[in-house]
Amino acid sequence: MRAAVIVASLVAVTTSALGAQVVPAPNGAAARANPAVVKHTVKRGDTLWDIAKYYLKDPFRWPDVFHANTDYVKNPHWIYPGQVLNIDGSAVKPEVAAQANSEGFVVAQIQTRAQAPTVFSETDAMPAQQAVGSTSMPPTLTVRPGEYEAAPYVVSDGSPLVAGRVVGPVDPPALGLSSEAGFKLFDRVYITAPAGSTLSVGDRLTVSRTDATISDIGRVVEPTGILRIDSVGSGNHASASIVKQFGSILPGQSIVASGRSFESTIVRPVPGAYPLTAKLLWIQGSPRLPSVQTYVILGASESKGVRMGDQFTLLDDTRFSDGTRAPLAATATVTIVRVTPFAATGIVVNQTQSEIRMGMPSRLTAKMP
Repeated sequence: MRAAVIVASLVAVTTSALGAQVVPAPNGAAARANPAVVKHTVKRGDTLWDIAKYYLKDPFRWPDVFHANTDYVKNPHWIYPGQVLNIDGSAVKPEVAAQANSEGFVVAQIQTRAQAPTVFSETDAMPAQQAVGSTSMPPTLTVRPGEYEAAPYVVSDGSPLVAGRVVGPVDPPALGLSSEAGFKLFDRVYITAPAGSTLSVGDRLTVSRTDATISDIGRVVEPTGILRIDSVGSGNHASASIVKQFGSILPGQSIVASGRSFESTIVRPVPGAYPLTAKLLWIQGSPRLPSVQTYVILGASESKGVRMGDQFTLLDDTRFSDGTRAPLAATATVTIVRVTPFAATGIVVNQTQSEIRMGMPSRLTAKMP
């Protein structure tokens, strides 16, 4: 997809999550049930944008198609002729779902562009693909390991953070360059380990920024990368390689233990009318217009029963010019990816309004069972 299209990926929040009533079929006629899974075989010239427009009516819902197929589509910029994409049958337009055969396949007549930016030619290699007869949907809207590892989180501001430090480069920078500009993926660095820790070759530690705070809540730890220990020296000194990078890694940044182990799950949150509400306390990077894939922190914690995978809907509480409050309107959906005793971190997965701002309210609209 073009960058402008990706920035504009705004997907509607489902009305079921907001408690909307279901309208019965006209004249009491029973509506034909859509297949659980509708399938599309990618053809030369197809794009996720066009596929979403054909099946879901709204091209801005292309992330729905992408997230349902991440086991096979690793990059939304590239889909391959011959790939089979699974699409949630309940979201497909009835007139299109009616064309599905017994295996869920639809022979879609999608109008493609002459210069499609998201496909290779038929002669290019295609990654291993799911079996043609498969009818199961890949897990969606669950927390993935990378989302958990990169998620900022809140710790107590009253006690010191037990952390080591990035000291400097193992390999001297090229002539005229400085390590103060930061390190990149696979660079090797010298570190000091957190006090009291025992390191072994192969251990992984998280590099983090720790300069942001949320008033009356705590300190924000923002992971910038993952290090793998290559060798251990005397005391708490070691050398390590950067194996994952989420942001700028600079000398002096904190090194903390990677925390609890994480395992992804296929369990999905259950939509419902839940009483829990929370304010938006922090937005990573303070962007002018936060959008899909932005990390945010909500004023909800473990003590309130919040779990990874829960979903909150951000609500617009705009006031009219006379000061009266407008009816709350759904703005975006946030999936919780990390929870501490102080706050909950979420990632924006769907968005229907352009403005996401500090202090706006949210409501729990889907909860992990």
